[in-house]
Amino acid sequence: MFLVVLGLAMGRAAAAPPRFEADVLPVLYRHCFSCHSEKQAKPKAGLRLDSAAAIDEAGVIVPGKPDASELLKRVSLPLTDADVMPPLKGGAQPLSDAERALVREWITAGADLGGWIKFEHRQPPLEAAGAPLARAAVPDLAREVDAFVDRHHARHGTRPNAPVSDEVFLRRVHLDVVGRIPSLDESTRFLTSTAEDKRARLIDALLGSEGHVSHTYNWKADQLRINPRALAGGQPAWLYDDWVKEAIRSGLPHDETVRRLITASGYLWDNGAAGFYLRDLGMPLDHASNLSRVFLGTRMECAQCHDNPLEPVTQKDFYQMAAFTAGVSNLNSPSGYSNDHVRQWPDLKALLARMDADKALQDGVSRTISPLKRLTRDTAKPLTFPATYVHDPAERGRPVSPRTLFGDEAPIVDGDRRRAFAEWMTSPRNPRFARNAANRLWKRVLGAGLIEPVDSLTALPPPEHRELLDFLTATLIRLRFDERAFLAVVLNTRLYQSAAVRERPEPGTSFALQGPLLRRLSAEQIWDSHLVLLVPDLDERKPLLRHEGSNLNPARLRQLSTLSAEAIIDRARDEMAYRARRREHTLRLADQQHELTAARARGDAAEVSRLQAAHERENETFFSPELQALEMGGAQPAPETDARWKFLPRGLVRASEIPLPLPLGHFLRQFGQSDRREIDAYNRDPNPTHALALMNGDLVARILAPDSLLRRQLAATGGDRDRMLALIYRAVLVRAPTAAELATLASATASSPTPAEDTIWALLNSPEFLFQP
Repeated sequence: MFLVVLGLAMGRAAAAPPRFEADVLPVLYRHCFSCHSEKQAKPKAGLRLDSAAAIDEAGVIVPGKPDASELLKRVSLPLTDADVMPPLKGGAQPLSDAERALVREWITAGADLGGWIKFEHRQPPLEAAGAPLARAAVPDLAREVDAFVDRHHARHGTRPNAPVSDEVFLRRVHLDVVGRIPSLDESTRFLTSTAEDKRARLIDALLGSEGHVSHTYNWKADQLRINPRALAGGQPAWLYDDWVKEAIRSGLPHDETVRRLITASGYLWDNGAAGFYLRDLGMPLDHASNLSRVFLGTRMECAQCHDNPLEPVTQKDFYQMAAFTAGVSNLNSPSGYSNDHVRQWPDLKALLARMDADKALQDGVSRTISPLKRLTRDTAKPLTFPATYVHDPAERGRPVSPRTLFGDEAPIVDGDRRRAFAEWMTSPRNPRFARNAANRLWKRVLGAGLIEPVDSLTALPPPEHRELLDFLTATLIRLRFDERAFLAVVLNTRLYQSAAVRERPEPGTSFALQGPLLRRLSAEQIWDSHLVLLVPDLDERKPLLRHEGSNLNPARLRQLSTLSAEAIIDRARDEMAYRARRREHTLRLADQQHELTAARARGDAAEVSRLQAAHERENETFFSPELQALEMGGAQPAPETDARWKFLPRGLVRASEIPLPLPLGHFLRQFGQSDRREIDAYNRDPNPTHALALMNGDLVARILAPDSLLRRQLAATGGDRDRMLALIYRAVLVRAPTAAELATLASATASSPTPAEDTIWALLNSPEFLFQP
């Protein structure tokens, strides 16, 4: 955001003097307010620069005399000078040459504050956005967005890019909304339609599809860092994934989704949203900084250890915000385990004592109830100021009182800190919640936010596109945080349906509003687009992993939570017997293998067959029905019964359905899929392994195989060369080939025995396939 401020300041008309609030104030905010504002109980050198009265009293600025102004002198000193401001020690950044020139020009012109009185560090709440809107308002709202865009171009003497063809729109909107290219059937339906509103109809259909759930899950999972194996161990971690997918599928509004995540309590099998806290075991401060980045577009992590040197956010600010959620059981304990979370524990403890239970039984009981020990709930444990707290050493080790950083206060009723925090967070009056969501959704389909980076919202208003972002923020609020309706507004604009911008904005310049940015597809989009050519009705195919019979079966865990102390001890004994029997089975399996090896070594085929049959019978009955009923195994894949996919590998499902983390050699990892250790940790930079995966990889080989979905569709052309080439282009690039391309292909494949395979391979390896149009 500050780079945008600077770029705009540099782009002012030469004759116009700098404006204090628009041009100079952002420089002071970024470089000076951390030390010289009311945010410090004792501003450095007693100097404050965040009010007109303080600036006048300090005398560090002499209007009309830049060389006599102490402020300009200090910020202009060599970086090696001990008196240079801001001091580089601690991470502060020096003013750039352009910023120093701007401040000099402003002082020379008289240092006019333009009626400015004081900087409000506590960003005020938003005013009412207006009456709620229904989905029917989408067309009118899209036209209003385009009106903002038109006014922008009229001011700057620019124009948007030309409108795109139906073919480009078709591919673009599928990639943006459902995360994959369209199938041949989908392309044909749209391109042959004569309806005047067919684009609007397609947008609505895609936003309501299962493909949208899949693609949106990837987008949200990267922000929430959803990774089943990074979740607390011994828990049905996939239920957090399922909760997020169902929230998307059901159209749960964004504010309600966030409210449920922040207030989530209970066991994971009763409330999948509890995964929000299980993800950050023992990390209350990291959880708070991640939450602030994702839901408020605000980075606060620097203030965990010290005041932020780049903007006026203090360590106290950070701890006060973190105090709302730090008391959650899974955050304030490195393991999250506690017998106190088990409802039956007092009775169990007493019963074991009366029984004088040996250590083996005590350990068995502990193991049986271990899933119940990880309960998400509020505790009375407070967050305390750290030993490094510098504002007031007397406060070190003392409890922190929760307080919000901006907007309204969040009064705590009945001690429910998280409820108060969630209501403040998701309120339409919160000055950053809706703005952050609107900015992120805009970037999702247009490639760049109106504020960049998207997690750089501050108390300063955006310098460019401010009115447009205000309108989009109000629109999201008035649509009652319906993300699909908001996306429909943006997707129906002339701006979205304009030709792509091929050059990324230079640092320090804002989004030019000429069209979406051309960008490389994500790893998930590339994988899913390949699968469109392999898997019929791709969005409908789900994993075949079944949890019935697993020790993490949610039904089993729900039953466990209701058992009496006596029943738990009985179950613990049964589970101990099962584990003992399983150890015997492991040894017996080794013996069986030795028997088979010996028979094969003798060349006795009959004995091998007899042993295999005998071993199968033995293994089927090795565990008694009672032990099998304990559901102590793991999740098992079920056989594919759907005729559409019966002969396809079970791993050919959409990226959203493949649990993370994947092995390093997997196609998705090669193309930069996030490991979700950090927020949005994906990588779309080119890599030599990309070319190897596309030229020689298993996925492309499957598409080229005679029995692939695409090859079977090509067989319907009856061998007609022109129809075959047209179909390949339509399937892979979602457009017709040009005359020049047909001529080139005719020459290149004239002597090839496999012209169809060669053409498919070439298009899958083309840059056009890998980029958003």
